[in-house]
Amino acid sequence: MTKLILHVGLGKTGTTAFQDALRDGYEALLEAGFLCAGPRLKFAVPEEEELEAQYLAREPGPLANALRSLEAAALAAPEVSTVVWSNEAIGMAPNLPDLIDVIDQFIQNTTVFDAVEIAICFRRQDEWVESAYRQWGLKHKTSLERGIETPESWLERNWFALDYLGQYRAWSKLGGDRIRVMTYDAMREAGGSVPYLFAQFGLPMDAVPEVEARVKNVSLGPAQSYLNALHNGTEEGPVRPIEFGKVFEAIDLPELDDKHSSFVSTALRQKVLDRCAADNAKLAQLALGRDALFGDFPVGGDVLYDSGTQDALFYLSRIVGAQQNMIDDLSRELNEEHARRLRDLERPFYQLRKLRRRLRAKFGLDD
Repeated sequence: MTKLILHVGLGKTGTTAFQDALRDGYEALLEAGFLCAGPRLKFAVPEEEELEAQYLAREPGPLANALRSLEAAALAAPEVSTVVWSNEAIGMAPNLPDLIDVIDQFIQNTTVFDAVEIAICFRRQDEWVESAYRQWGLKHKTSLERGIETPESWLERNWFALDYLGQYRAWSKLGGDRIRVMTYDAMREAGGSVPYLFAQFGLPMDAVPEVEARVKNVSLGPAQSYLNALHNGTEEGPVRPIEFGKVFEAIDLPELDDKHSSFVSTALRQKVLDRCAADNAKLAQLALGRDALFGDFPVGGDVLYDSGTQDALFYLSRIVGAQQNMIDDLSRELNEEHARRLRDLERPFYQLRKLRRRLRAKFGLDD
């Protein structure tokens, strides 16, 4: 029999770094008895089944299919004692109770997993909202309207994601003994999400040598985020980060503002924290048996990012310059290719002219 660990986020708690570590150490972890799936079930199931997870896992049908895929993967690897699936999209789904019903039914019916654990990590809401807004309000547009959504508007649509007590109570339907609650504070104290989650799940850190050096930071700085949001804002409906990410890959666009600049003000962050404080205290008692869920550190957000227009013009000039260089390079390559083809076309006629001259010279014919 095998244990299944569902790491359901939340997002913005080091999930990408952890998933990168699982990917980098996949073979070594497998040898140690751990089958580790990425957010789209990558590395655990055939490629054609990957899309059954991550964002599609927010729907009951695809989630049920994904769980069955994990069962099949576990059956195909009898040496595996633990399967880990890390997918933060599940924990942040607006229809979370529906997904929990699917998981509950799966737990009751599975003949492969004799133990199922739900691992949740919470980050203090005032701190989480800045990182989350930058990710899903700016870098990844989730609104249906054109333009850049304000932090206030984004928060109004996403308050459900900040209801940690409600999420815990919903998950508790599966049994309190199956729920493991962790905090981002503890991750920081442990040196990051990778060493912390590896220790929590019993994964051998030595299976992934120098893993921290290979973890990629995919977060954008304030100026970069704003530029990305300007592009996204021209579209109606959601825009995935990959759309403008190609520009960052093709052109070196440095961060122009202090990395500590924020989009969510101190006043708004304090409002978020005040609204969540009572429920956080209840959750601390229920889940961890203590008075406080998070550390009592200052509410940030003093320096608001306000140079978007200037930075956008700088970026635009840099993009235009880079594009002109690309056009010049392509033009030069086309000219060189054109000249080469002309030479290739002229070569037979040149050889014929040489032959004609030789024949005339041989037979004493005048030109």
